[in-house]
Amino acid sequence: MPLIDVTLYEDRLDERTRTELIARLTDAAVDVFGEAVREQTWVVLSGVPRERWGIAGKPGA
Repeated sequence: MPLIDVTLYEDRLDERTRTELIARLTDAAVDVFGEAVREQTWVVLSGVPRERWGIAGKPGA
């Protein structure tokens, strides 16, 4: 079973984005492994506040 774990800024996870990202990532797994994996593909979206994400040694906020 494919497990796709995505971590990104929480403010990017509105309803449309969540729905589309889950669908497209699942489709990508199906493109690689075949249709049989669709029902077994899990997508986990984790949102992190910008101030708790470090980029180049600095907070993302």
